[in-house]
Amino acid sequence: MKTPRIDVGSIRREQIVQAAIAVIAEQGIQNLSLSEIETKAGMSRGQLTYYFRAKEDILLAVFDRLIEMMHERAQANGVGGGCGFQEPGWEHLTHFLTTFLLTPPVIPEFSSLQYTFLSQIGHRDDFREKLANLYGEWRDHLAGDVADDLERRPGKKASPRAVATLVQAILHGLAIQRAADPDVYDRQEMLDLCLDLLGAYLHRAPKSSVPANGKAHDLSHEGHK
Repeated sequence: MKTPRIDVGSIRREQIVQAAIAVIAEQGIQNLSLSEIETKAGMSRGQLTYYFRAKEDILLAVFDRLIEMMHERAQANGVGGGCGFQEPGWEHLTHFLTTFLLTPPVIPEFSSLQYTFLSQIGHRDDFREKLANLYGEWRDHLAGDVADDLERRPGKKASPRAVATLVQAILHGLAIQRAADPDVYDRQEMLDLCLDLLGAYLHRAPKSSVPANGKAHDLSHEGHK
């Protein structure tokens, strides 16, 4: 029986990526340097540049790894495939918005990396493409959540992709404001407002949302009579 071959390269690359994530978490992305990664990973500069030619290549790998971690933790916390809503729809969207607005980011390090990529999309196509692909994936999921309700909505209506793009823009804006000022808005109030607006447009006003204290907040008598 042959001994399984160990992929040393993959192991080393993962060590470098994890070291970079640790530096970002401990010191902030502004202090991420090859020297700091070397120290954290216990490698020489030659080893580092053998697997990643530049710091930007490490950032791209970190981006992919953080996305994987976000998916894993989101499912573990009941968002995504493990949230109890196997099919897209209003319940799935409500659960997602509740989690997004009422709970801390699943992977805080991703926010700083996302803003770094955004600041450089004018001259780095690889950063722009990473974000464009990710945002496109999110829009596809959101579009799937609203498609059926839009199909049933009478009269003039926007496409599922247009609604998804608007929802995504609102969430991005709220996240940026919250990053600058954590107390800029009341999270429960903002959740109720988002659900009210979306529910009204989709002709599917929410019956309740889940506040931070874990008790259902009945919205059925607040403007939905």
